[in-house]
Amino acid sequence: MKRILSFLLTMAMIFSLAACGSATDSESFSSSDPGQYRAETKAENTEEAILSEGADREGKEPGTGNVLVAYFSWADNAILAEDVDAVSSPSVLPPGNVQQLAAWVREQTGGDIFSIRVTDPYPSDWDECLERANEERGENTRPELIENVANLDRYDAVFLGYPNWWYGVPMALLSFLEQNDLSGKQVYLFCSHGTGGLAGSVEQITEVAPDAVISDNIFDCYEEEAASSEEAIKAWIDGLGYGSQTDAEHGSRTEAEEEVADMSEKQISVQFGDTEVIYELNGSPAAESLYEMLPFTVEVEDYSTNEKIFYPPEELACVETPLASSDTGEGTLAYYEPWRDVVMFYAGFNENSSLYELGYAVSGIENISRMPGTITIEAIE
Repeated sequence: MKRILSFLLTMAMIFSLAACGSATDSESFSSSDPGQYRAETKAENTEEAILSEGADREGKEPGTGNVLVAYFSWADNAILAEDVDAVSSPSVLPPGNVQQLAAWVREQTGGDIFSIRVTDPYPSDWDECLERANEERGENTRPELIENVANLDRYDAVFLGYPNWWYGVPMALLSFLEQNDLSGKQVYLFCSHGTGGLAGSVEQITEVAPDAVISDNIFDCYEEEAASSEEAIKAWIDGLGYGSQTDAEHGSRTEAEEEVADMSEKQISVQFGDTEVIYELNGSPAAESLYEMLPFTVEVEDYSTNEKIFYPPEELACVETPLASSDTGEGTLAYYEPWRDVVMFYAGFNENSSLYELGYAVSGIENISRMPGTITIEAIE
């Protein structure tokens, strides 16, 4: 990518920490992570709305209603360049700070998560990303988004996360706010930044979303502290009345989770020719959704160097479904919600805030990488 004039490059290097944070501040990425950018994929969220459309939200108490966790990250908006020199110019590295913060917010609130993604990905080289961010800010650009939130009326509260780019928000966040009406909704902001702090970001958001009820209780942290901010951000959420520690339903949800963990697990068979892989499902709502669709035949695709993927007939319900842990590694069966695809890992993988665990292969792990184009999936009675 063409560089800006030398004096702007110098300014970018001077202010990269103060205004935008370091490379890891503005998100992270791995080419083997199913969270890798796929600009061609656009899916709609068709989960049944819990709240009736047009419901009156004025006077809602904190901690009530449905929660959306929306965030913008460099990690979800860049393609990793193989020839990036991470020493001379920082590049995207996992895990990204805002992406990680959003995962903790989602975990603590039990809300739905939405990654704000642009159709034209940003460079994975930090200087080049900084250059484009500055150009967009100077031109007051509104980058085109891959998708918007479906059934936004179901949500009463929105936790909105972003990095500080050039003493403000990434312009894609303004695209999101202009295309997704947050009027009357309670909005809580969380931000990762360098020494520039929140800068003018709150004012930008307030100007674009004047009818949203934006809380002045904002969570922000330095990029160096983001990776160790789990307890801090959960305490902030508890203080707002949305955390599991203060939620009146915490006890019942915990018991339900324990029931899922203790229940007799269902198994499915993935067949191709005379070969099969047997998965034991974890009893989560998403796994149950998949199980209820069986049997079906589907096309399987190669993705990256560690996974096979397929698209089930319908999207899976991810509420109260655990995130996939990299500790399980090969053999993990997962669901990547933004793209609505089921992922069969045959090698290790990186965790992602939108990657949900469905189960684990108990037989035939060695066959996953050899799956051909067509597979049949059936329940094992």
